[in-house]
Amino acid sequence: MRPSIIAAGQSDVGKIRDHNEDSFLVEPDDGIFIVCDGMGGHAAGEVASAIGVRVTHDRWIDQTTRRAMLDWAETGTLAARRTLLQTVKAGVLAAHQMICSQADSDLGKRGMGTTFTGVVIAGGDAVVAHAGDSRAYLVRGGIAMQLTEDHTLLARLLAAGMPVDRVDESHRWKGVITNALGFGDETKVVTFLVPLSDGDRLLLCSDGVSEYVREDEVGEVLCSQPSPARAAQRLIELALDRGGEDNATALVIKVLEVGATPIPAEQRRRDDEALALCPLLAPLSPQQRLRALRVATGRDFAAGDVMPEASLESRVAWIVVEGEVLIGGVVRGAGTLLYPEALIGQGPPRRADNLALALGELRALVIRADDFAELCEEDPDLAEPMYDALGALVASAR
Repeated sequence: MRPSIIAAGQSDVGKIRDHNEDSFLVEPDDGIFIVCDGMGGHAAGEVASAIGVRVTHDRWIDQTTRRAMLDWAETGTLAARRTLLQTVKAGVLAAHQMICSQADSDLGKRGMGTTFTGVVIAGGDAVVAHAGDSRAYLVRGGIAMQLTEDHTLLARLLAAGMPVDRVDESHRWKGVITNALGFGDETKVVTFLVPLSDGDRLLLCSDGVSEYVREDEVGEVLCSQPSPARAAQRLIELALDRGGEDNATALVIKVLEVGATPIPAEQRRRDDEALALCPLLAPLSPQQRLRALRVATGRDFAAGDVMPEASLESRVAWIVVEGEVLIGGVVRGAGTLLYPEALIGQGPPRRADNLALALGELRALVIRADDFAELCEEDPDLAEPMYDALGALVASAR
C-alpha cells in the first residue's frame, strides 16, 4: 500500500517577469509530484516545462512503471530497485527527447529547456528524479535537508574547491545551468530512493523560492504551517517579499502514515550513524550518500555465518550496519567496510580463512563491484571521493 499523503502546490509569476515559465503537478492519488522551471524565452520556456510535466506523468502512470513500483514494494530486491530507478529515469528522458524534438521542428522554440525535480512514491519510498537547479528538500524532525544538488556552474566550481567569494560573482555563476531537459544529448537525470517515515515533509521548488528561502527556514515553514497548501503559500510569500525577481513555485508533501513496513525512527537514526562512519561514505554529504546507496541492498546474517566476497554474480563489498564481525583476528563493528579491494578489482579473491565471520545477528549492505562501477560512471561527483577513499583503504592494508 502507498503511504497516506496530502500535498499542495502554488506558483507565482513574481514581481519582474511578465509570464510564468514554471509548471508543476500534484497527484497524491497516483503518488506523483513534479516541478519544472522552463527556459528559452518567447513562451518557449512555458512549453518546455509543460512538456516536462505532461510526458513524464504519462510515463510514470503507465503499466511498465507501475509494475516496477509494485515489484519493488513487494520484493525489495536489488534487481527490483534497479529496474524501478531505470524506469523512472526513462520517463524523464522521454520528456527530454520530446522537448528536443519540438525545438528542432520549430525555430521559435530553439534552445528551450527546463529543469526537472520530481517524486514518485513506490511502497514506503520516495523516488527522486532530478536535472537542473530546481530542488527537493526533506524535512524530518523539524530539520530540513536539501536532497538534490544544483546542476549549475557555481555548484561545480564550489565542488572543485574554487574560490568564489564575491556576492555578484557567485550570483553570476549560479545562473549558469549545466544540465537540464532539452540541453543536448548528454542530459543527466539523477535518481535515488528516500525511505519515508511518518510525519516526513518534502518540498519541491523552483529556484525562484530557493534563492530567497534558507534551508533552515524551509524546515520551520513546513512544520509550523497547518497544511501543505499554507506552507506552499508562505514560501511563495517569503520569496516575493524578499525580491521576487523570478517565477516562484513551491510544492509541499506531507506523509501522514507510511504503513506497515517503515524502518522505525530509532533504527533509521542508528543506521544513518553507522553509514556516516563507513570510510567509503564518510567523505560524502548526506545527499550524496543517498545517491550512492541506490546500488546497495540489505542482508541479514546469523551468528557464525561467513560473509562472502563473491555474490550475485560479482565480487562484492559489505558495509556493516548493525552487529560485529571477526576478520583477520580483529573484531569490527558498525560502519566497517569489508573487502574494499573488490570494488576496484584489486588483487585475487580472498581465501576462505580470510573472510569475515558474523559474531551474532548482523545487518549489512552489499554492493556489487559491477553496480559500483556503473554508479561511478553515471555520477562523477561521487566517483572521485569514493575512489580516493578506496585507494587509501587498499594501500593501508598492504
